[in-house]
Amino acid sequence: MHYAWTIEAKGRRPIKKVTTMACLVDVLRILDLPGVAPTDWVTFECGASDHGKYVHNEGGADEWSLKWTKVSSDA
Repeated sequence: MHYAWTIEAKGRRPIKKVTTMACLVDVLRILDLPGVAPTDWVTFECGASDHGKYVHNEGGADEWSLKWTKVSSDA
């Protein structure tokens, strides 16, 4: 499956991509955003829903968000 996703974090440009879940997890590991480890929750959340949003520390100094939408199914 492929997902269109956006990561937004204070002090960074938004990252917008269309990739597999594995690639999204790799990007989250590389960015090393606060509250990300482990990244298994991403696989669970995205697998359970075709679209959604996660916000870490909303309103805080280290706030960041992830939005995703499933765009294709590998069938």
